[in-house]
Amino acid sequence: MRNYEALIVFNMKGTETTVEELINSVAATMKEEGADITATENVGRREFAYESHHLAAGQYVTYTFTAEPSAIKSIRERLRLNPQIHLQYYKLIG
Repeated sequence: MRNYEALIVFNMKGTETTVEELINSVAATMKEEGADITATENVGRREFAYESHHLAAGQYVTYTFTAEPSAIKSIRERLRLNPQIHLQYYKLIG
């Protein structure tokens, strides 16, 4: 098991889903793939430096978790299917 940090940027444009519901939904997906989430931080809404896929801003959330290295690929693939996730980045920490 290794420690990771994930930065997920949500597309909140045109959705009635709350940020908390999205945060919990992503956490549940990550847990299903074998991640043990130790911390979640809602960084808030941030403007992009330039428009990306017709979006000017996104809701940034960081997840700190432990998982096997093979779990990162399956988490990334599952979250890629969610249209409300604009970007996702993963980093090995510690």
